[in-house]
Amino acid sequence: MLNVNQIIEKGLLKLEHSKGKKAQIGYDLSLKEVNKIGNSSGFGFVGESRIGKVLKDKTELTTYNKVEKLNLDAKHGWLLHPGVYDITFWEGCTIPSNYVGLIRQRSSMLRNGTVLHSSVFDPGFETEFMGTVMVVNEPIFVEEDARVAQIYFHECDPVEELYDGQWQGDSQRNK
Repeated sequence: MLNVNQIIEKGLLKLEHSKGKKAQIGYDLSLKEVNKIGNSSGFGFVGESRIGKVLKDKTELTTYNKVEKLNLDAKHGWLLHPGVYDITFWEGCTIPSNYVGLIRQRSSMLRNGTVLHSSVFDPGFETEFMGTVMVVNEPIFVEEDARVAQIYFHECDPVEELYDGQWQGDSQRNK
């Protein structure tokens, strides 16, 4: 596992817009945008992948509804109710063939009933703004630019085939 200085020296993170901070092992990621994940009444497919729930040979499309910021006690941020959210960070990544990245929520989020679920950030993946899924179990107010998660990296043997999936450089995250 790399320490934060190694992560930065190796250029694994794109920090041009970052509002995060170095941690001991990883880098604290800061919240850029929040979208509530829900389902529409329509059905269909997106590209070659099905996005959404499959219901009797149909796919219910997943919708992303932007959560607007508000002021609460002179602080600007998002009031989130129980549910599932797609979140975007101010930080991006460029992962070479011999590294893999993982994201975990910070303990303050977990202690407030909020869990982040991250997929593996594979060798070859690159994006301007990373994102993941956040599950809120109790109402919570999250300030704008709050450090809600930490990314950390493991070194691995170089892979021959780099990530080249449909979400490479995902424009959904580049808002």
